Amino acid sequence: MQLLFIGLLGFSMVGCHGCKEPVMPNPCEGVEEVTADFKMEYSMGYGEDEQWYEADTILEVMTVRFSAIGNYDSIKWKVGLDPRVFTKKEFSLEFDNQDNIQIRMIGFRAPNLDCFPNDDGVDTVLKQLTIFPDEKSLVLGEFDGYFLSEPDSLFTMKIERYINGVIWTPEFPKGCIKDPYHEGAFKWTSYRRLFNDYMYGGCQSDLPYVWGAYLNDTLKIEYEYPSTGEKGTFIGIKK
Repeated sequence: MQLLFIGLLGFSMVGCHGCKEPVMPNPCEGVEEVTADFKMEYSMGYGEDEQWYEADTILEVMTVRFSAIGNYDSIKWKVGLDPRVFTKKEFSLEFDNQDNIQIRMIGFRAPNLDCFPNDDGVDTVLKQLTIFPDEKSLVLGEFDGYFLSEPDSLFTMKIERYINGVIWTPEFPKGCIKDPYHEGAFKWTSYRRLFNDYMYGGCQSDLPYVWGAYLNDTLKIEYEYPSTGEKGTFIGIKK
């Protein structure tokens, strides 16, 4: 019996040679302090063509969607001097006049005091929304550039406001002639972007879909004709 016990003990010691201590899970892994954050977005287009863009600068008479980022038990929002207190995780407001508006979001969530003993479960974040008049849009003006399909054909594309707030340029699409009954190529504009759907008027019956953005001091306009599938891109630098 004694020999059997010694043999088992020896087998056990051999079997555990090189064994590692078990790693205990960290109960605070993935747990975060209560930290408030949100994003501001505006949309261009409608229906299937509607696109949302995150921004802190917009033009007059635009709707902004405010969305809390993260999980909260409850939320409070204050928008500038508006006396209302908003409590939904996501909501939208229209802004009509030039202004600088402070947006305050307060997030509440039961804290994990085992991991963060100093967390009071409340956090506040402030962001500023700037609203410019339409004529301050960065997509307006003259741009020296070219179509990627014709890199050696430099020309100046002029983008200006026309009737009914529509943006127009005589170079897009090519051969477009300005007149009061055909209002141009770009229906939707924001501080940095422009957009058009081909169903909207224009200088020829087959107006292209157009997406454009002025980013990093460069205007990039992409377009596609729905009837032919022809695509193209314009790249320009503001004069």
